[in-house]
Order: sequence, then C-alpha cells, then structure tokens
Amino acid sequence: MDEFTTYEIALLCGGPTRAAQCALLALYGQRRVRVSRGTRRVTVVEREAGDKVQLALLDEVPDTGFQLGYVLDAVAGSDEVAAIAGGLVERGVLRRGFRGRLRPTRKGRAVRRRLRADAGSGTPSGLGALEGAAPDPVARLAALGTAAVEDAKLRHVMEMDNPKPLDLPYAWALNGVNRNTEQSRLSDTQYSGYYYDSNSGGSGNC
Repeated sequence: MDEFTTYEIALLCGGPTRAAQCALLALYGQRRVRVSRGTRRVTVVEREAGDKVQLALLDEVPDTGFQLGYVLDAVAGSDEVAAIAGGLVERGVLRRGFRGRLRPTRKGRAVRRRLRADAGSGTPSGLGALEGAAPDPVARLAALGTAAVEDAKLRHVMEMDNPKPLDLPYAWALNGVNRNTEQSRLSDTQYSGYYYDSNSGGSGNC
C-alpha cells in the first residue's frame, strides 16, 4: 500500500490550502508561531522550520506579523507546495484540471477515501510523518480538515473567511491622503484564496 507524507495527504484530501494549514499547525504546536483570535494575525516566535513548507510560511510573516488568511494563501501558491503536488501528478493520483487546478484522479479518489477512513479510525496506515513535528494532529488535519484540530481557538481562526478588500473613498486621494499608508495601517483586513474539493472536511480557503 502506498505511503504518503502529511503534505501529500493534505493535497489529496483538501488541496493546497490544507497543506499550508498543516505547516501552520506544526509550527503552532512547537510554539514557533502565535495566532491571534481577535485579529487573525500570525506572528513568529522562532524562525526555525522543520521542512521547506514551514520555511515558506515563516518567510511570509514579517517581524510585525501578518494576517493569517493571506499567509496561508501565499504558502498554498508557493513553489514548495507546487513541487509536492507535481509529485502526486506523476504518481497518478492528482491531475491538472481547468486553469491548472488540482483534481484527484479515480485512483486518487480511492486513496483519499482510504486516508480519511484511516485518520477517522486512528489507523496509521498511509500516514507519513511530518519531519520535525508531532505527526498525529497534523496528519489528522491533513486527512480530515480543520474539524480535526483539537485547539478550539486555532480551529476557529482557521475556519474564518478572509476579510473582504477595503473600498476606500476616492475623496481621500483628492484630499491628499496617502492611500497606501492608510491601507498599511489596516493590514489585517484585505485579499483571497483557492481550492477544488467540496467534500474536503473543512474550508478550502482555510
């Protein structure tokens, strides 16, 4: 039976954003990042990564912190996650659909069902360990989605939608207000996301 890493399971069962969430949960569990429930802002405590996807996430967060949804979107679209997805395409469990979006093949759907069943029952079959992290909670998130996250605060923040973009009045520009400055002051309230599977066991965008 094929073995899959946690990120591969995340991509099969939930898509690129799920893979980014796995990196976040691993770092959060190691107390290398903090996530604010009130502002949905992620800040870095320690810039030490256990793998390339974790490193990509840490690189997206400045010292002042950044809004979690945008960080997850950026990591989901990163070269690191794309490389893992490419490996799954080569193995015949994912394919590129419309506009390059990832879709599970027939084989991939069968594997996905098994992985979800295994994770739901606590069976370790097929669950590869995420290097440098406690594998069980991260692997459960990978297979089952945010509903499997035990930390209620983090689960709530992961399941929130990204804030809608601000529509600043045009008059501000006419009055000489620097719109970029105003937007930077409100950096917790902008942008978007991506994904393919309506049965992923959690929000595709986070």
